[in-house]
Amino acid sequence: MYPEDTGEKGFTIRALIIAVIISIFLLTASSYIALRLGALPWPIIFSVIVSGIILKAMPFKKTNPHEINVTQAGGTIGGLMASAVVFTLPGIIYLSKFEKININLPSMWVLILISLAGGITGILLSIPLRRTFVDKEQLIYPSGTAGAEVIKSGIYGGNTWFLLFLIGILSLLFALIRDLFFAQGYTFAFLIPLGIMFTLYPMPMGIGVGYILGPKISVNSWFSGSVIGWMIIIPLLKFKFPFIHGIKFVQELGMGIVLGAGVGFFVSYIIPRIKKIFAPLFKWKNTPWYMKFTPYISILSFIVLIFAGVPVLASMIGIIGVWIMTTVAARMTGETNIDPLEQFGIIVGLITIWIYALFKMKIGYVSIFLIVFFVSTAAALAGDIGHDYKSAKLLNTRAKDIIKVDIIAAIVVAILAPFVLKIIINGYGDIMFTPAMPAPQAVLVARSIFGFTYPYVFLIGFSFAFILEVLIRLTKNKKLPISLMALGIGMFLGLTLGFLLAIGGFIRWLTNRKKISPNKGVIISAGMMGGEGIAGFLSAFLMVIGINHFTGNSILLIIFSFILFSVTFIYFIKREKN
Repeated sequence: MYPEDTGEKGFTIRALIIAVIISIFLLTASSYIALRLGALPWPIIFSVIVSGIILKAMPFKKTNPHEINVTQAGGTIGGLMASAVVFTLPGIIYLSKFEKININLPSMWVLILISLAGGITGILLSIPLRRTFVDKEQLIYPSGTAGAEVIKSGIYGGNTWFLLFLIGILSLLFALIRDLFFAQGYTFAFLIPLGIMFTLYPMPMGIGVGYILGPKISVNSWFSGSVIGWMIIIPLLKFKFPFIHGIKFVQELGMGIVLGAGVGFFVSYIIPRIKKIFAPLFKWKNTPWYMKFTPYISILSFIVLIFAGVPVLASMIGIIGVWIMTTVAARMTGETNIDPLEQFGIIVGLITIWIYALFKMKIGYVSIFLIVFFVSTAAALAGDIGHDYKSAKLLNTRAKDIIKVDIIAAIVVAILAPFVLKIIINGYGDIMFTPAMPAPQAVLVARSIFGFTYPYVFLIGFSFAFILEVLIRLTKNKKLPISLMALGIGMFLGLTLGFLLAIGGFIRWLTNRKKISPNKGVIISAGMMGGEGIAGFLSAFLMVIGINHFTGNSILLIIFSFILFSVTFIYFIKREKN
C-alpha cells in the first residue's frame, strides 16, 4: 500500500462541491485583490473556517476533521491559480502599454491549456516530493500546521476552540484598527541617512509564523539575513560605493542564495535519490492511478507549449525547469512559508533567454511569458500543496483524497482563470499599472526578462549557496545552524518582516528552554495568522466592491466586536452552568 492510501477517508461528493465553490470564489476575488493591492492574503485559514462552517451547518450527515481538511485543501486552489495568472500575464499588457512593444495576450484557449498543463503537472510532481519533504525531511509548512490545529480545535471541543477564537478575533480587530490609523507603519527616519530602511509594522501574522518556524529558521537564518543585507551591506555600499543601488544589490544577492541553495539541494540530495523518489512515476504496476500520468502530462505539456507557439528548445527548457523549480518551491515553502512563484518562473525564463542568446537564436516575448506562466503555475501548486499534505499528516487524512480534490478543483479554476483575467483587464485596463491597480509582480516579470541589474551579484550568491549546500550534503553534516534559503529570503524581504519573525522565534526559544509544550503556542499562532489573514481578505474584498477603506474597516470592526462580545458572553454563561 502506498503512503497516500493510508489514513482516514475525507473525500465526499459534498466536500468536492463545496471545495470547488470556495475555489471559484477565491479565484475571482483573489485575482482582483492581487492586482489592486499588490499582495494576496493567503486564505488557508479562511478556507478552513468556511469549509468547517458550511459542512457543520449541513443537515442529515455529520462531518469530521478529514472531510473539512479535504474541503479546505481544494478550496485554496483558486487562490494559487489566481496568483500564478495575475502575477505574470498582465506583464504582457505592461510591455504593450509602456514599452510600446507590439505584443498581445495569447488566445483564451492557449492560456487555458497552459493553465491546465501547469496546474496538473505541479500537483502530480508534488506527490513524490511529499514523501521527501513532509514524511522524511518533516519540514514545518507553517500554514498547514496552523490549519490542522484550527481543524482539531473546532472538532474536539474543550477550551481550545475558545482560545483559538479569542486570539483570532483579537488579531483580526487589531489588524483592522492598525490599517485604519497606522497603515504605513512607523519608519525610523534617523536610520535613512545611514542607508538603513526599517519600518515597524506590527503584524500578528509575522510573529505567529516566526513561532511556528522556530528559532533556527526565524532568528538564526531569516532575521540574520535581513540584518546582514539591510544593516550591513546596504549602508556599506551607500558610503563606499554610492553609485550602486544597494537595495537591488542585496535583493539580487538574496535571490541568488535562495536559488543556489535550492538547486544545490536538488543536485546533492534529489539527484542521488532521483530513482527512489521519482521511480514510481514511471512504473504502472501497483502504482496509484494519479501517479501514472505524471511523465505523460509532462510530455503533453511539452506539446501544449509548442502548440502555443513556444519554440521546441524553449519548451524543453520549460519542462526541465518545472521539474527543478517545483522541487525548490516545495522545500522553500516548507522551510519559510514563502513561495515566490513568479521568481521561479522568471529564473527559467531568463535561462531560456541566455541559452538562446548563446546560440544566437531569437525568441519572442510572448514565448518567454508563456514559459514564465507555465513554471509559475506549477511552482505555485507544487509548493503550497505541501501545506495540505502537512495538515493531512497531522490529522491522519488520506493524502490521495487531498490529491483528488486538488486535481478536480485545479481543472475547474484553470479553465476559468484566463476569462477572469480578461474581464478584469477589459473593465479596469485604464487604471492598470497606476497606484489604483499597481500589479507590481507582473511589472517585475516584465522588467526582469531584460535581465538582472547586477547579474554578477546574483551569480556570487548562487555559487556560494550552491557550493555550501553541496558540501554539507557530501560531508553528511546536517548540523548547520542556519537555513540558507531562509537567510536569502531575509536578505530579499528586509528588516520589517524579519524583525517580527525574530520575535516569534525568540518566544519559541524561551518556551523550548522552559520545556513548555509548543502545542498551545501553535494554537495561538494559528489564531494570530488566521485573524489577520481574514481581516486582510475581507477588508480588501470590500474595497474591491467599491466600499472605501475607512468605511469598510469600520463596518468590520462593529460586526466582529459584536461577535466577540456575543460568543464570549455565551461561552462564560455555559461554563458557569456547567
